[in-house]
Amino acid sequence: MRIILHMITTKQKIRIEFIKRNISGAEIGRRMGVSRVAVYQVITGKTKSKRLRKAIADAIGMRVEDLWPENVYKAAK
Repeated sequence: MRIILHMITTKQKIRIEFIKRNISGAEIGRRMGVSRVAVYQVITGKTKSKRLRKAIADAIGMRVEDLWPENVYKAAK
């Protein structure tokens, strides 16, 4: 018997959590004063924003580091 591990993307993780929690990128955008397009650009990796990544992670009860491990923000020196 062969087991195939399926890696889900950050975008997919966020989408699943949005559905579970009945929230949307537009809702996060309204809270943060940005467009839903700006939120989705961060989710898909087209742009990077510490502030929006934090808002997205907070909205779905996750840590930024868990969603975007390749871009862990270092503390200011």
